[in-house]
Amino acid sequence: MTLAVETKNLTKVYEKQHGWRLTGAELVTASAGLAGVESVTAVSGVNLAVSQGELFGLLGSNGAGKTTLTKMLCTLVVPTSGTAKIGGYDLKQTGAIRATVGLVVSNERSFYWRLSARRNLMFFAAMHGLFGQTAVTRVNDVLAAVELQNVAERRFGLFSSGMRQRLAIARSLLHQPTILFLDEPSRSLDPTATCHLHELIQGLIVAQNLTVFLITHDLAEAEKLCDRVALIHQSQIQAIGRPVDLRQQLQPQRRYRLTLDRWQQDVAAELKGLLPAMQLDAVHHELSFWASERDGLVTAVLDRLRAHQIDILTITATPPSLEEVFAHYTHETGEMMGDEG
Repeated sequence: MTLAVETKNLTKVYEKQHGWRLTGAELVTASAGLAGVESVTAVSGVNLAVSQGELFGLLGSNGAGKTTLTKMLCTLVVPTSGTAKIGGYDLKQTGAIRATVGLVVSNERSFYWRLSARRNLMFFAAMHGLFGQTAVTRVNDVLAAVELQNVAERRFGLFSSGMRQRLAIARSLLHQPTILFLDEPSRSLDPTATCHLHELIQGLIVAQNLTVFLITHDLAEAEKLCDRVALIHQSQIQAIGRPVDLRQQLQPQRRYRLTLDRWQQDVAAELKGLLPAMQLDAVHHELSFWASERDGLVTAVLDRLRAHQIDILTITATPPSLEEVFAHYTHETGEMMGDEG
């Protein structure tokens, strides 16, 4: 197996002098035992192995360490300790790595608003050492890859958020990288633009022979796109695996949903004793709860309902979602997850 990204105990610790003002939940302060100096750990002991051609997700809430880890892998931040290889190159080989990777950040602000999409890309192509017909050909290729060839002459300032994000991806492909880092690519997009972006990312992996490292706080996005995900929380990786495998780690817990023919308040009181966390929709006669087949709760609920002659119209049992897996490892809910860090 050829690895596109490999890290061993990768760590970033910032030193904070008194009087400096640092913000962000990513900075988890710990005493360094030095007078007047505090140690701030942004990323701690990260071990990753991402295969070539994989769409790998780094999933975490606001301030978990996602952005600092990404910057280290792209040689924008120097790690405090640990090692990493990107495309087979050691982190110290910054030139080789920067020729190997492309980076797309959310809320891109470095394009020139008064220039057309094509002229913007021609400018950035020159920064990669591409000139003349070579640059023209490459710009045409990346515009076609992100389906912007028909609006190439339109000013960037007139682009929608989705078009701007696609142009940012086009720019990241100019130097033909083999590894693409996407940092919150759908952060400011509407649902339609997000869907189109997801289709584009999946297509690029095949068409451009890319490895994609997707940084996101969006649980649904990670589950939809990623071959595997790493869950990062408070600077450390908590779990790595395919979404389906991570869900199965919480088995045999399942969410049971029952639709009943009617409802009675006295039954609700009885079931509340068995299932303190149950959810009840009395209007639609629906009941949901978490249980394991081995703990006897399902049988007990069914027996109580039968005793009151309440018929069960439907019953479903679903395994945990990725959101519930994340909550298990981080004690956070999807709604609590932020959009930075």
